[in-house]
Amino acid sequence: MDEMREHELEQELEKDFKREKKTERELEKVHELEHELEEELVEEHKEEEKIEQEIDAERHHHHPRFHLVFILNGEDIRIDVDPDAPLVKAVEKALSESGNSGRKNVSEWELRDAAGTLLDVQRTAKDLSIADGTRLYLSLGVGAGGCN
Repeated sequence: MDEMREHELEQELEKDFKREKKTERELEKVHELEHELEEELVEEHKEEEKIEQEIDAERHHHHPRFHLVFILNGEDIRIDVDPDAPLVKAVEKALSESGNSGRKNVSEWELRDAAGTLLDVQRTAKDLSIADGTRLYLSLGVGAGGCN
């Protein structure tokens, strides 16, 4: 009877061994799949970073950081501008930010560079070759004060 019991135990051990081997093979497959997924994830992260860099480059290309300093009533007013937009937009913003409660109509104002040259506000900073950080002078135009 001991031999029979020993034989049964050996068969159980053999079954356990086979199950263990099968489990090990399945675990190896899981590890391989896990490794493949990790590699795919790394590639996805690289692609995502590349797309983010392209978006940043595109954003910088279309909206570069560019500012002008408007001198109005002796105060410096720094305005971020789009160099491809008409200067009238920046002048309107400068008048608004200056707290100017009087004349807000841009047509009543003159915009000049440091040399005193009158600038056409319908043109762009790019058209007029105005550099980033340039100081421009806003003053009421001749006759803008009016007379009753």
